[in-house]
Formats: sequence, C-alpha cells, structure tokens
Amino acid sequence: MVVSASQRTDIPAFYSRWFMQRVRAGFAEVKNPYSAQVYRVSLLPEDVHAIVFWTKNFAPMIKHLDELDARGLDFYVQYTINGFTLDERTRPMEARVPRPEIVLRGFRAITERYSRQHVLWRYHPITFSQVCTPEWHLQKFAELAEMLAGLTERCVVGFHDSMKKVDRNMGLLPRELHAYEPPVETQIQVIREMARIAGGVGITLQTCAEDFAALGAVEGGGLVERGSCIDKGLLDRLWPHKAQAMAAYPSREQCGCYHNRDLGQYDTCLHQCAYCYAVNSHQVALQRYKSHDPLNDTRNAPYKPPVE
Repeated sequence: MVVSASQRTDIPAFYSRWFMQRVRAGFAEVKNPYSAQVYRVSLLPEDVHAIVFWTKNFAPMIKHLDELDARGLDFYVQYTINGFTLDERTRPMEARVPRPEIVLRGFRAITERYSRQHVLWRYHPITFSQVCTPEWHLQKFAELAEMLAGLTERCVVGFHDSMKKVDRNMGLLPRELHAYEPPVETQIQVIREMARIAGGVGITLQTCAEDFAALGAVEGGGLVERGSCIDKGLLDRLWPHKAQAMAAYPSREQCGCYHNRDLGQYDTCLHQCAYCYAVNSHQVALQRYKSHDPLNDTRNAPYKPPVE
C-alpha cells in the first residue's frame, strides 16, 4: 500500500510530530470527508510500499529521517515551490508559505541524503492574473529552476482549476490577482517554454491532470511527460525489489495516479494559499490546528470540530 501524506494538508510542515507518533503506534485514522466513515491505515513497514509526502516546507521532518530509515519506511516527496513568494505583489497567494531560500533547506536535505529522484519539484498551480502574466510565470520559473538545478530530475506543472470554494477565496484577493483562464494556445506556449527552461538545467517537465487532447502538441513534441504523482514507474525505479501490480486510482479527470491511502483531513493546513481546494476557511484550519493533540489524536484533526 502507498500512503499519501498528504494531498489534503501539509503534514511535513505542520503535523510532523503527529505523523511520527502515528508511525510509532503503527497506524493512523482518517475520516472520509464525504461519508464520515473513519478507517484505519497501517503504518507498519511490512504494510507500507512507500510514503509519498506532499509539502511546501519539509524542514520540520528532517530531524525524523534517521527514525524513518531505521524503521524501513521508504518515501519520496512532491515538493511545491512556486514563484508567488518571490514577489510582494503576489504574496497574498501564499500568505504563510516561507520564501524559496528557506524551504530549499528541506529540498536539499532530501537530495543529499537520498537522491535527486526522491524529490520532485512542483510548480503548481499556474494561475494567470493581471500580475501573474505568462511572462511573469516564465521569469519566476526560470529563477526557481536555477535554484533547483542539480537537486531534482523532474518538475510537475499544472494549471489553476476553477472550483466554487477556490473561486470564493480567490475572490477575496486584490483585483489584480483574480484568476482568469487563458486560451489553450497560451497554455501550450507557456508549457513549451517551461520545458525548455527546465531542460536547460537537466530537469524534465511533466504535467499533473492536464488534458493532453488539448496539450497534445506539447506531448507530441517530446518536451513534456504525462505525469503520475503517485507514480508506479518511480516507485519501481527507486525500490525495484518491491515492484508489484498496482491499480490506477485517479482522483479526477486526466489524473494518472495509482492506488493510495491519504492520511490528511481537509481544513487543517495553515499555509493560507488562496488557490487551495483543501481549505474552505483559513480561520477554521487555524482553530483545528490549535485544538489538535499530536500525541494522542489518531487523526490529524481534532475529533470534534472547534466552535466557530
């Protein structure tokens, strides 16, 4: 079984202490956000194929790597570093995300301890606005690519998706940051140029849940790979002795992920990313974090939601 930690919250950044407590206990519990059913996920080494961490700041997990290795829990990391924190105008997009030079400490620690294959850079989502023009994204992407040269082999990119709760939170931003969807031709041009920039520093570009019927010109040009964030191919390359049949497990249309169990709960991340689909209310997320007991809670959220 592959354990995802987590697409719903940033466990390495905010819940590393809780996660390690659950590792020691041998299990965690997760509440299904739709049915309210609570199910148990084993964290015993004999049950875990690998862990896929998702984070914008891995630094709090570094001190736990010796223990993870000693327990035989293998992992790789989907590590998001966007350009929003490089520009004060776009800071509200990721209000509490540290700047790249800070989060690079965690990124570099993974590469130096394991390999460049163990950490994937995510530049996601690509959100267009009056400020975040195609030229803006390409400039920031190039700056980050230079910082990450030699530290990873792949970069995962994807475009902003409109969702009701995301649109509501994005609507609270200054007008110049309100998102719009550009023509497909513009998207293709941006992806092509990003692929060229990334390739120049030895990084291969791959997409996350994008429509390759629309972006076929990019794929056909051999510049970009169709991505799989929970990636059987990568799992098999990193740990060939564990190679096994795995079922596809797409979370949405065009998703290339394989079967996994996610440990996270919605409305628990504190990064305050305006584009996040996993947080309805940043205030609720903060209250839940404060109410959470990392030593005793079996889930990464309190059993009873706090009074709002």
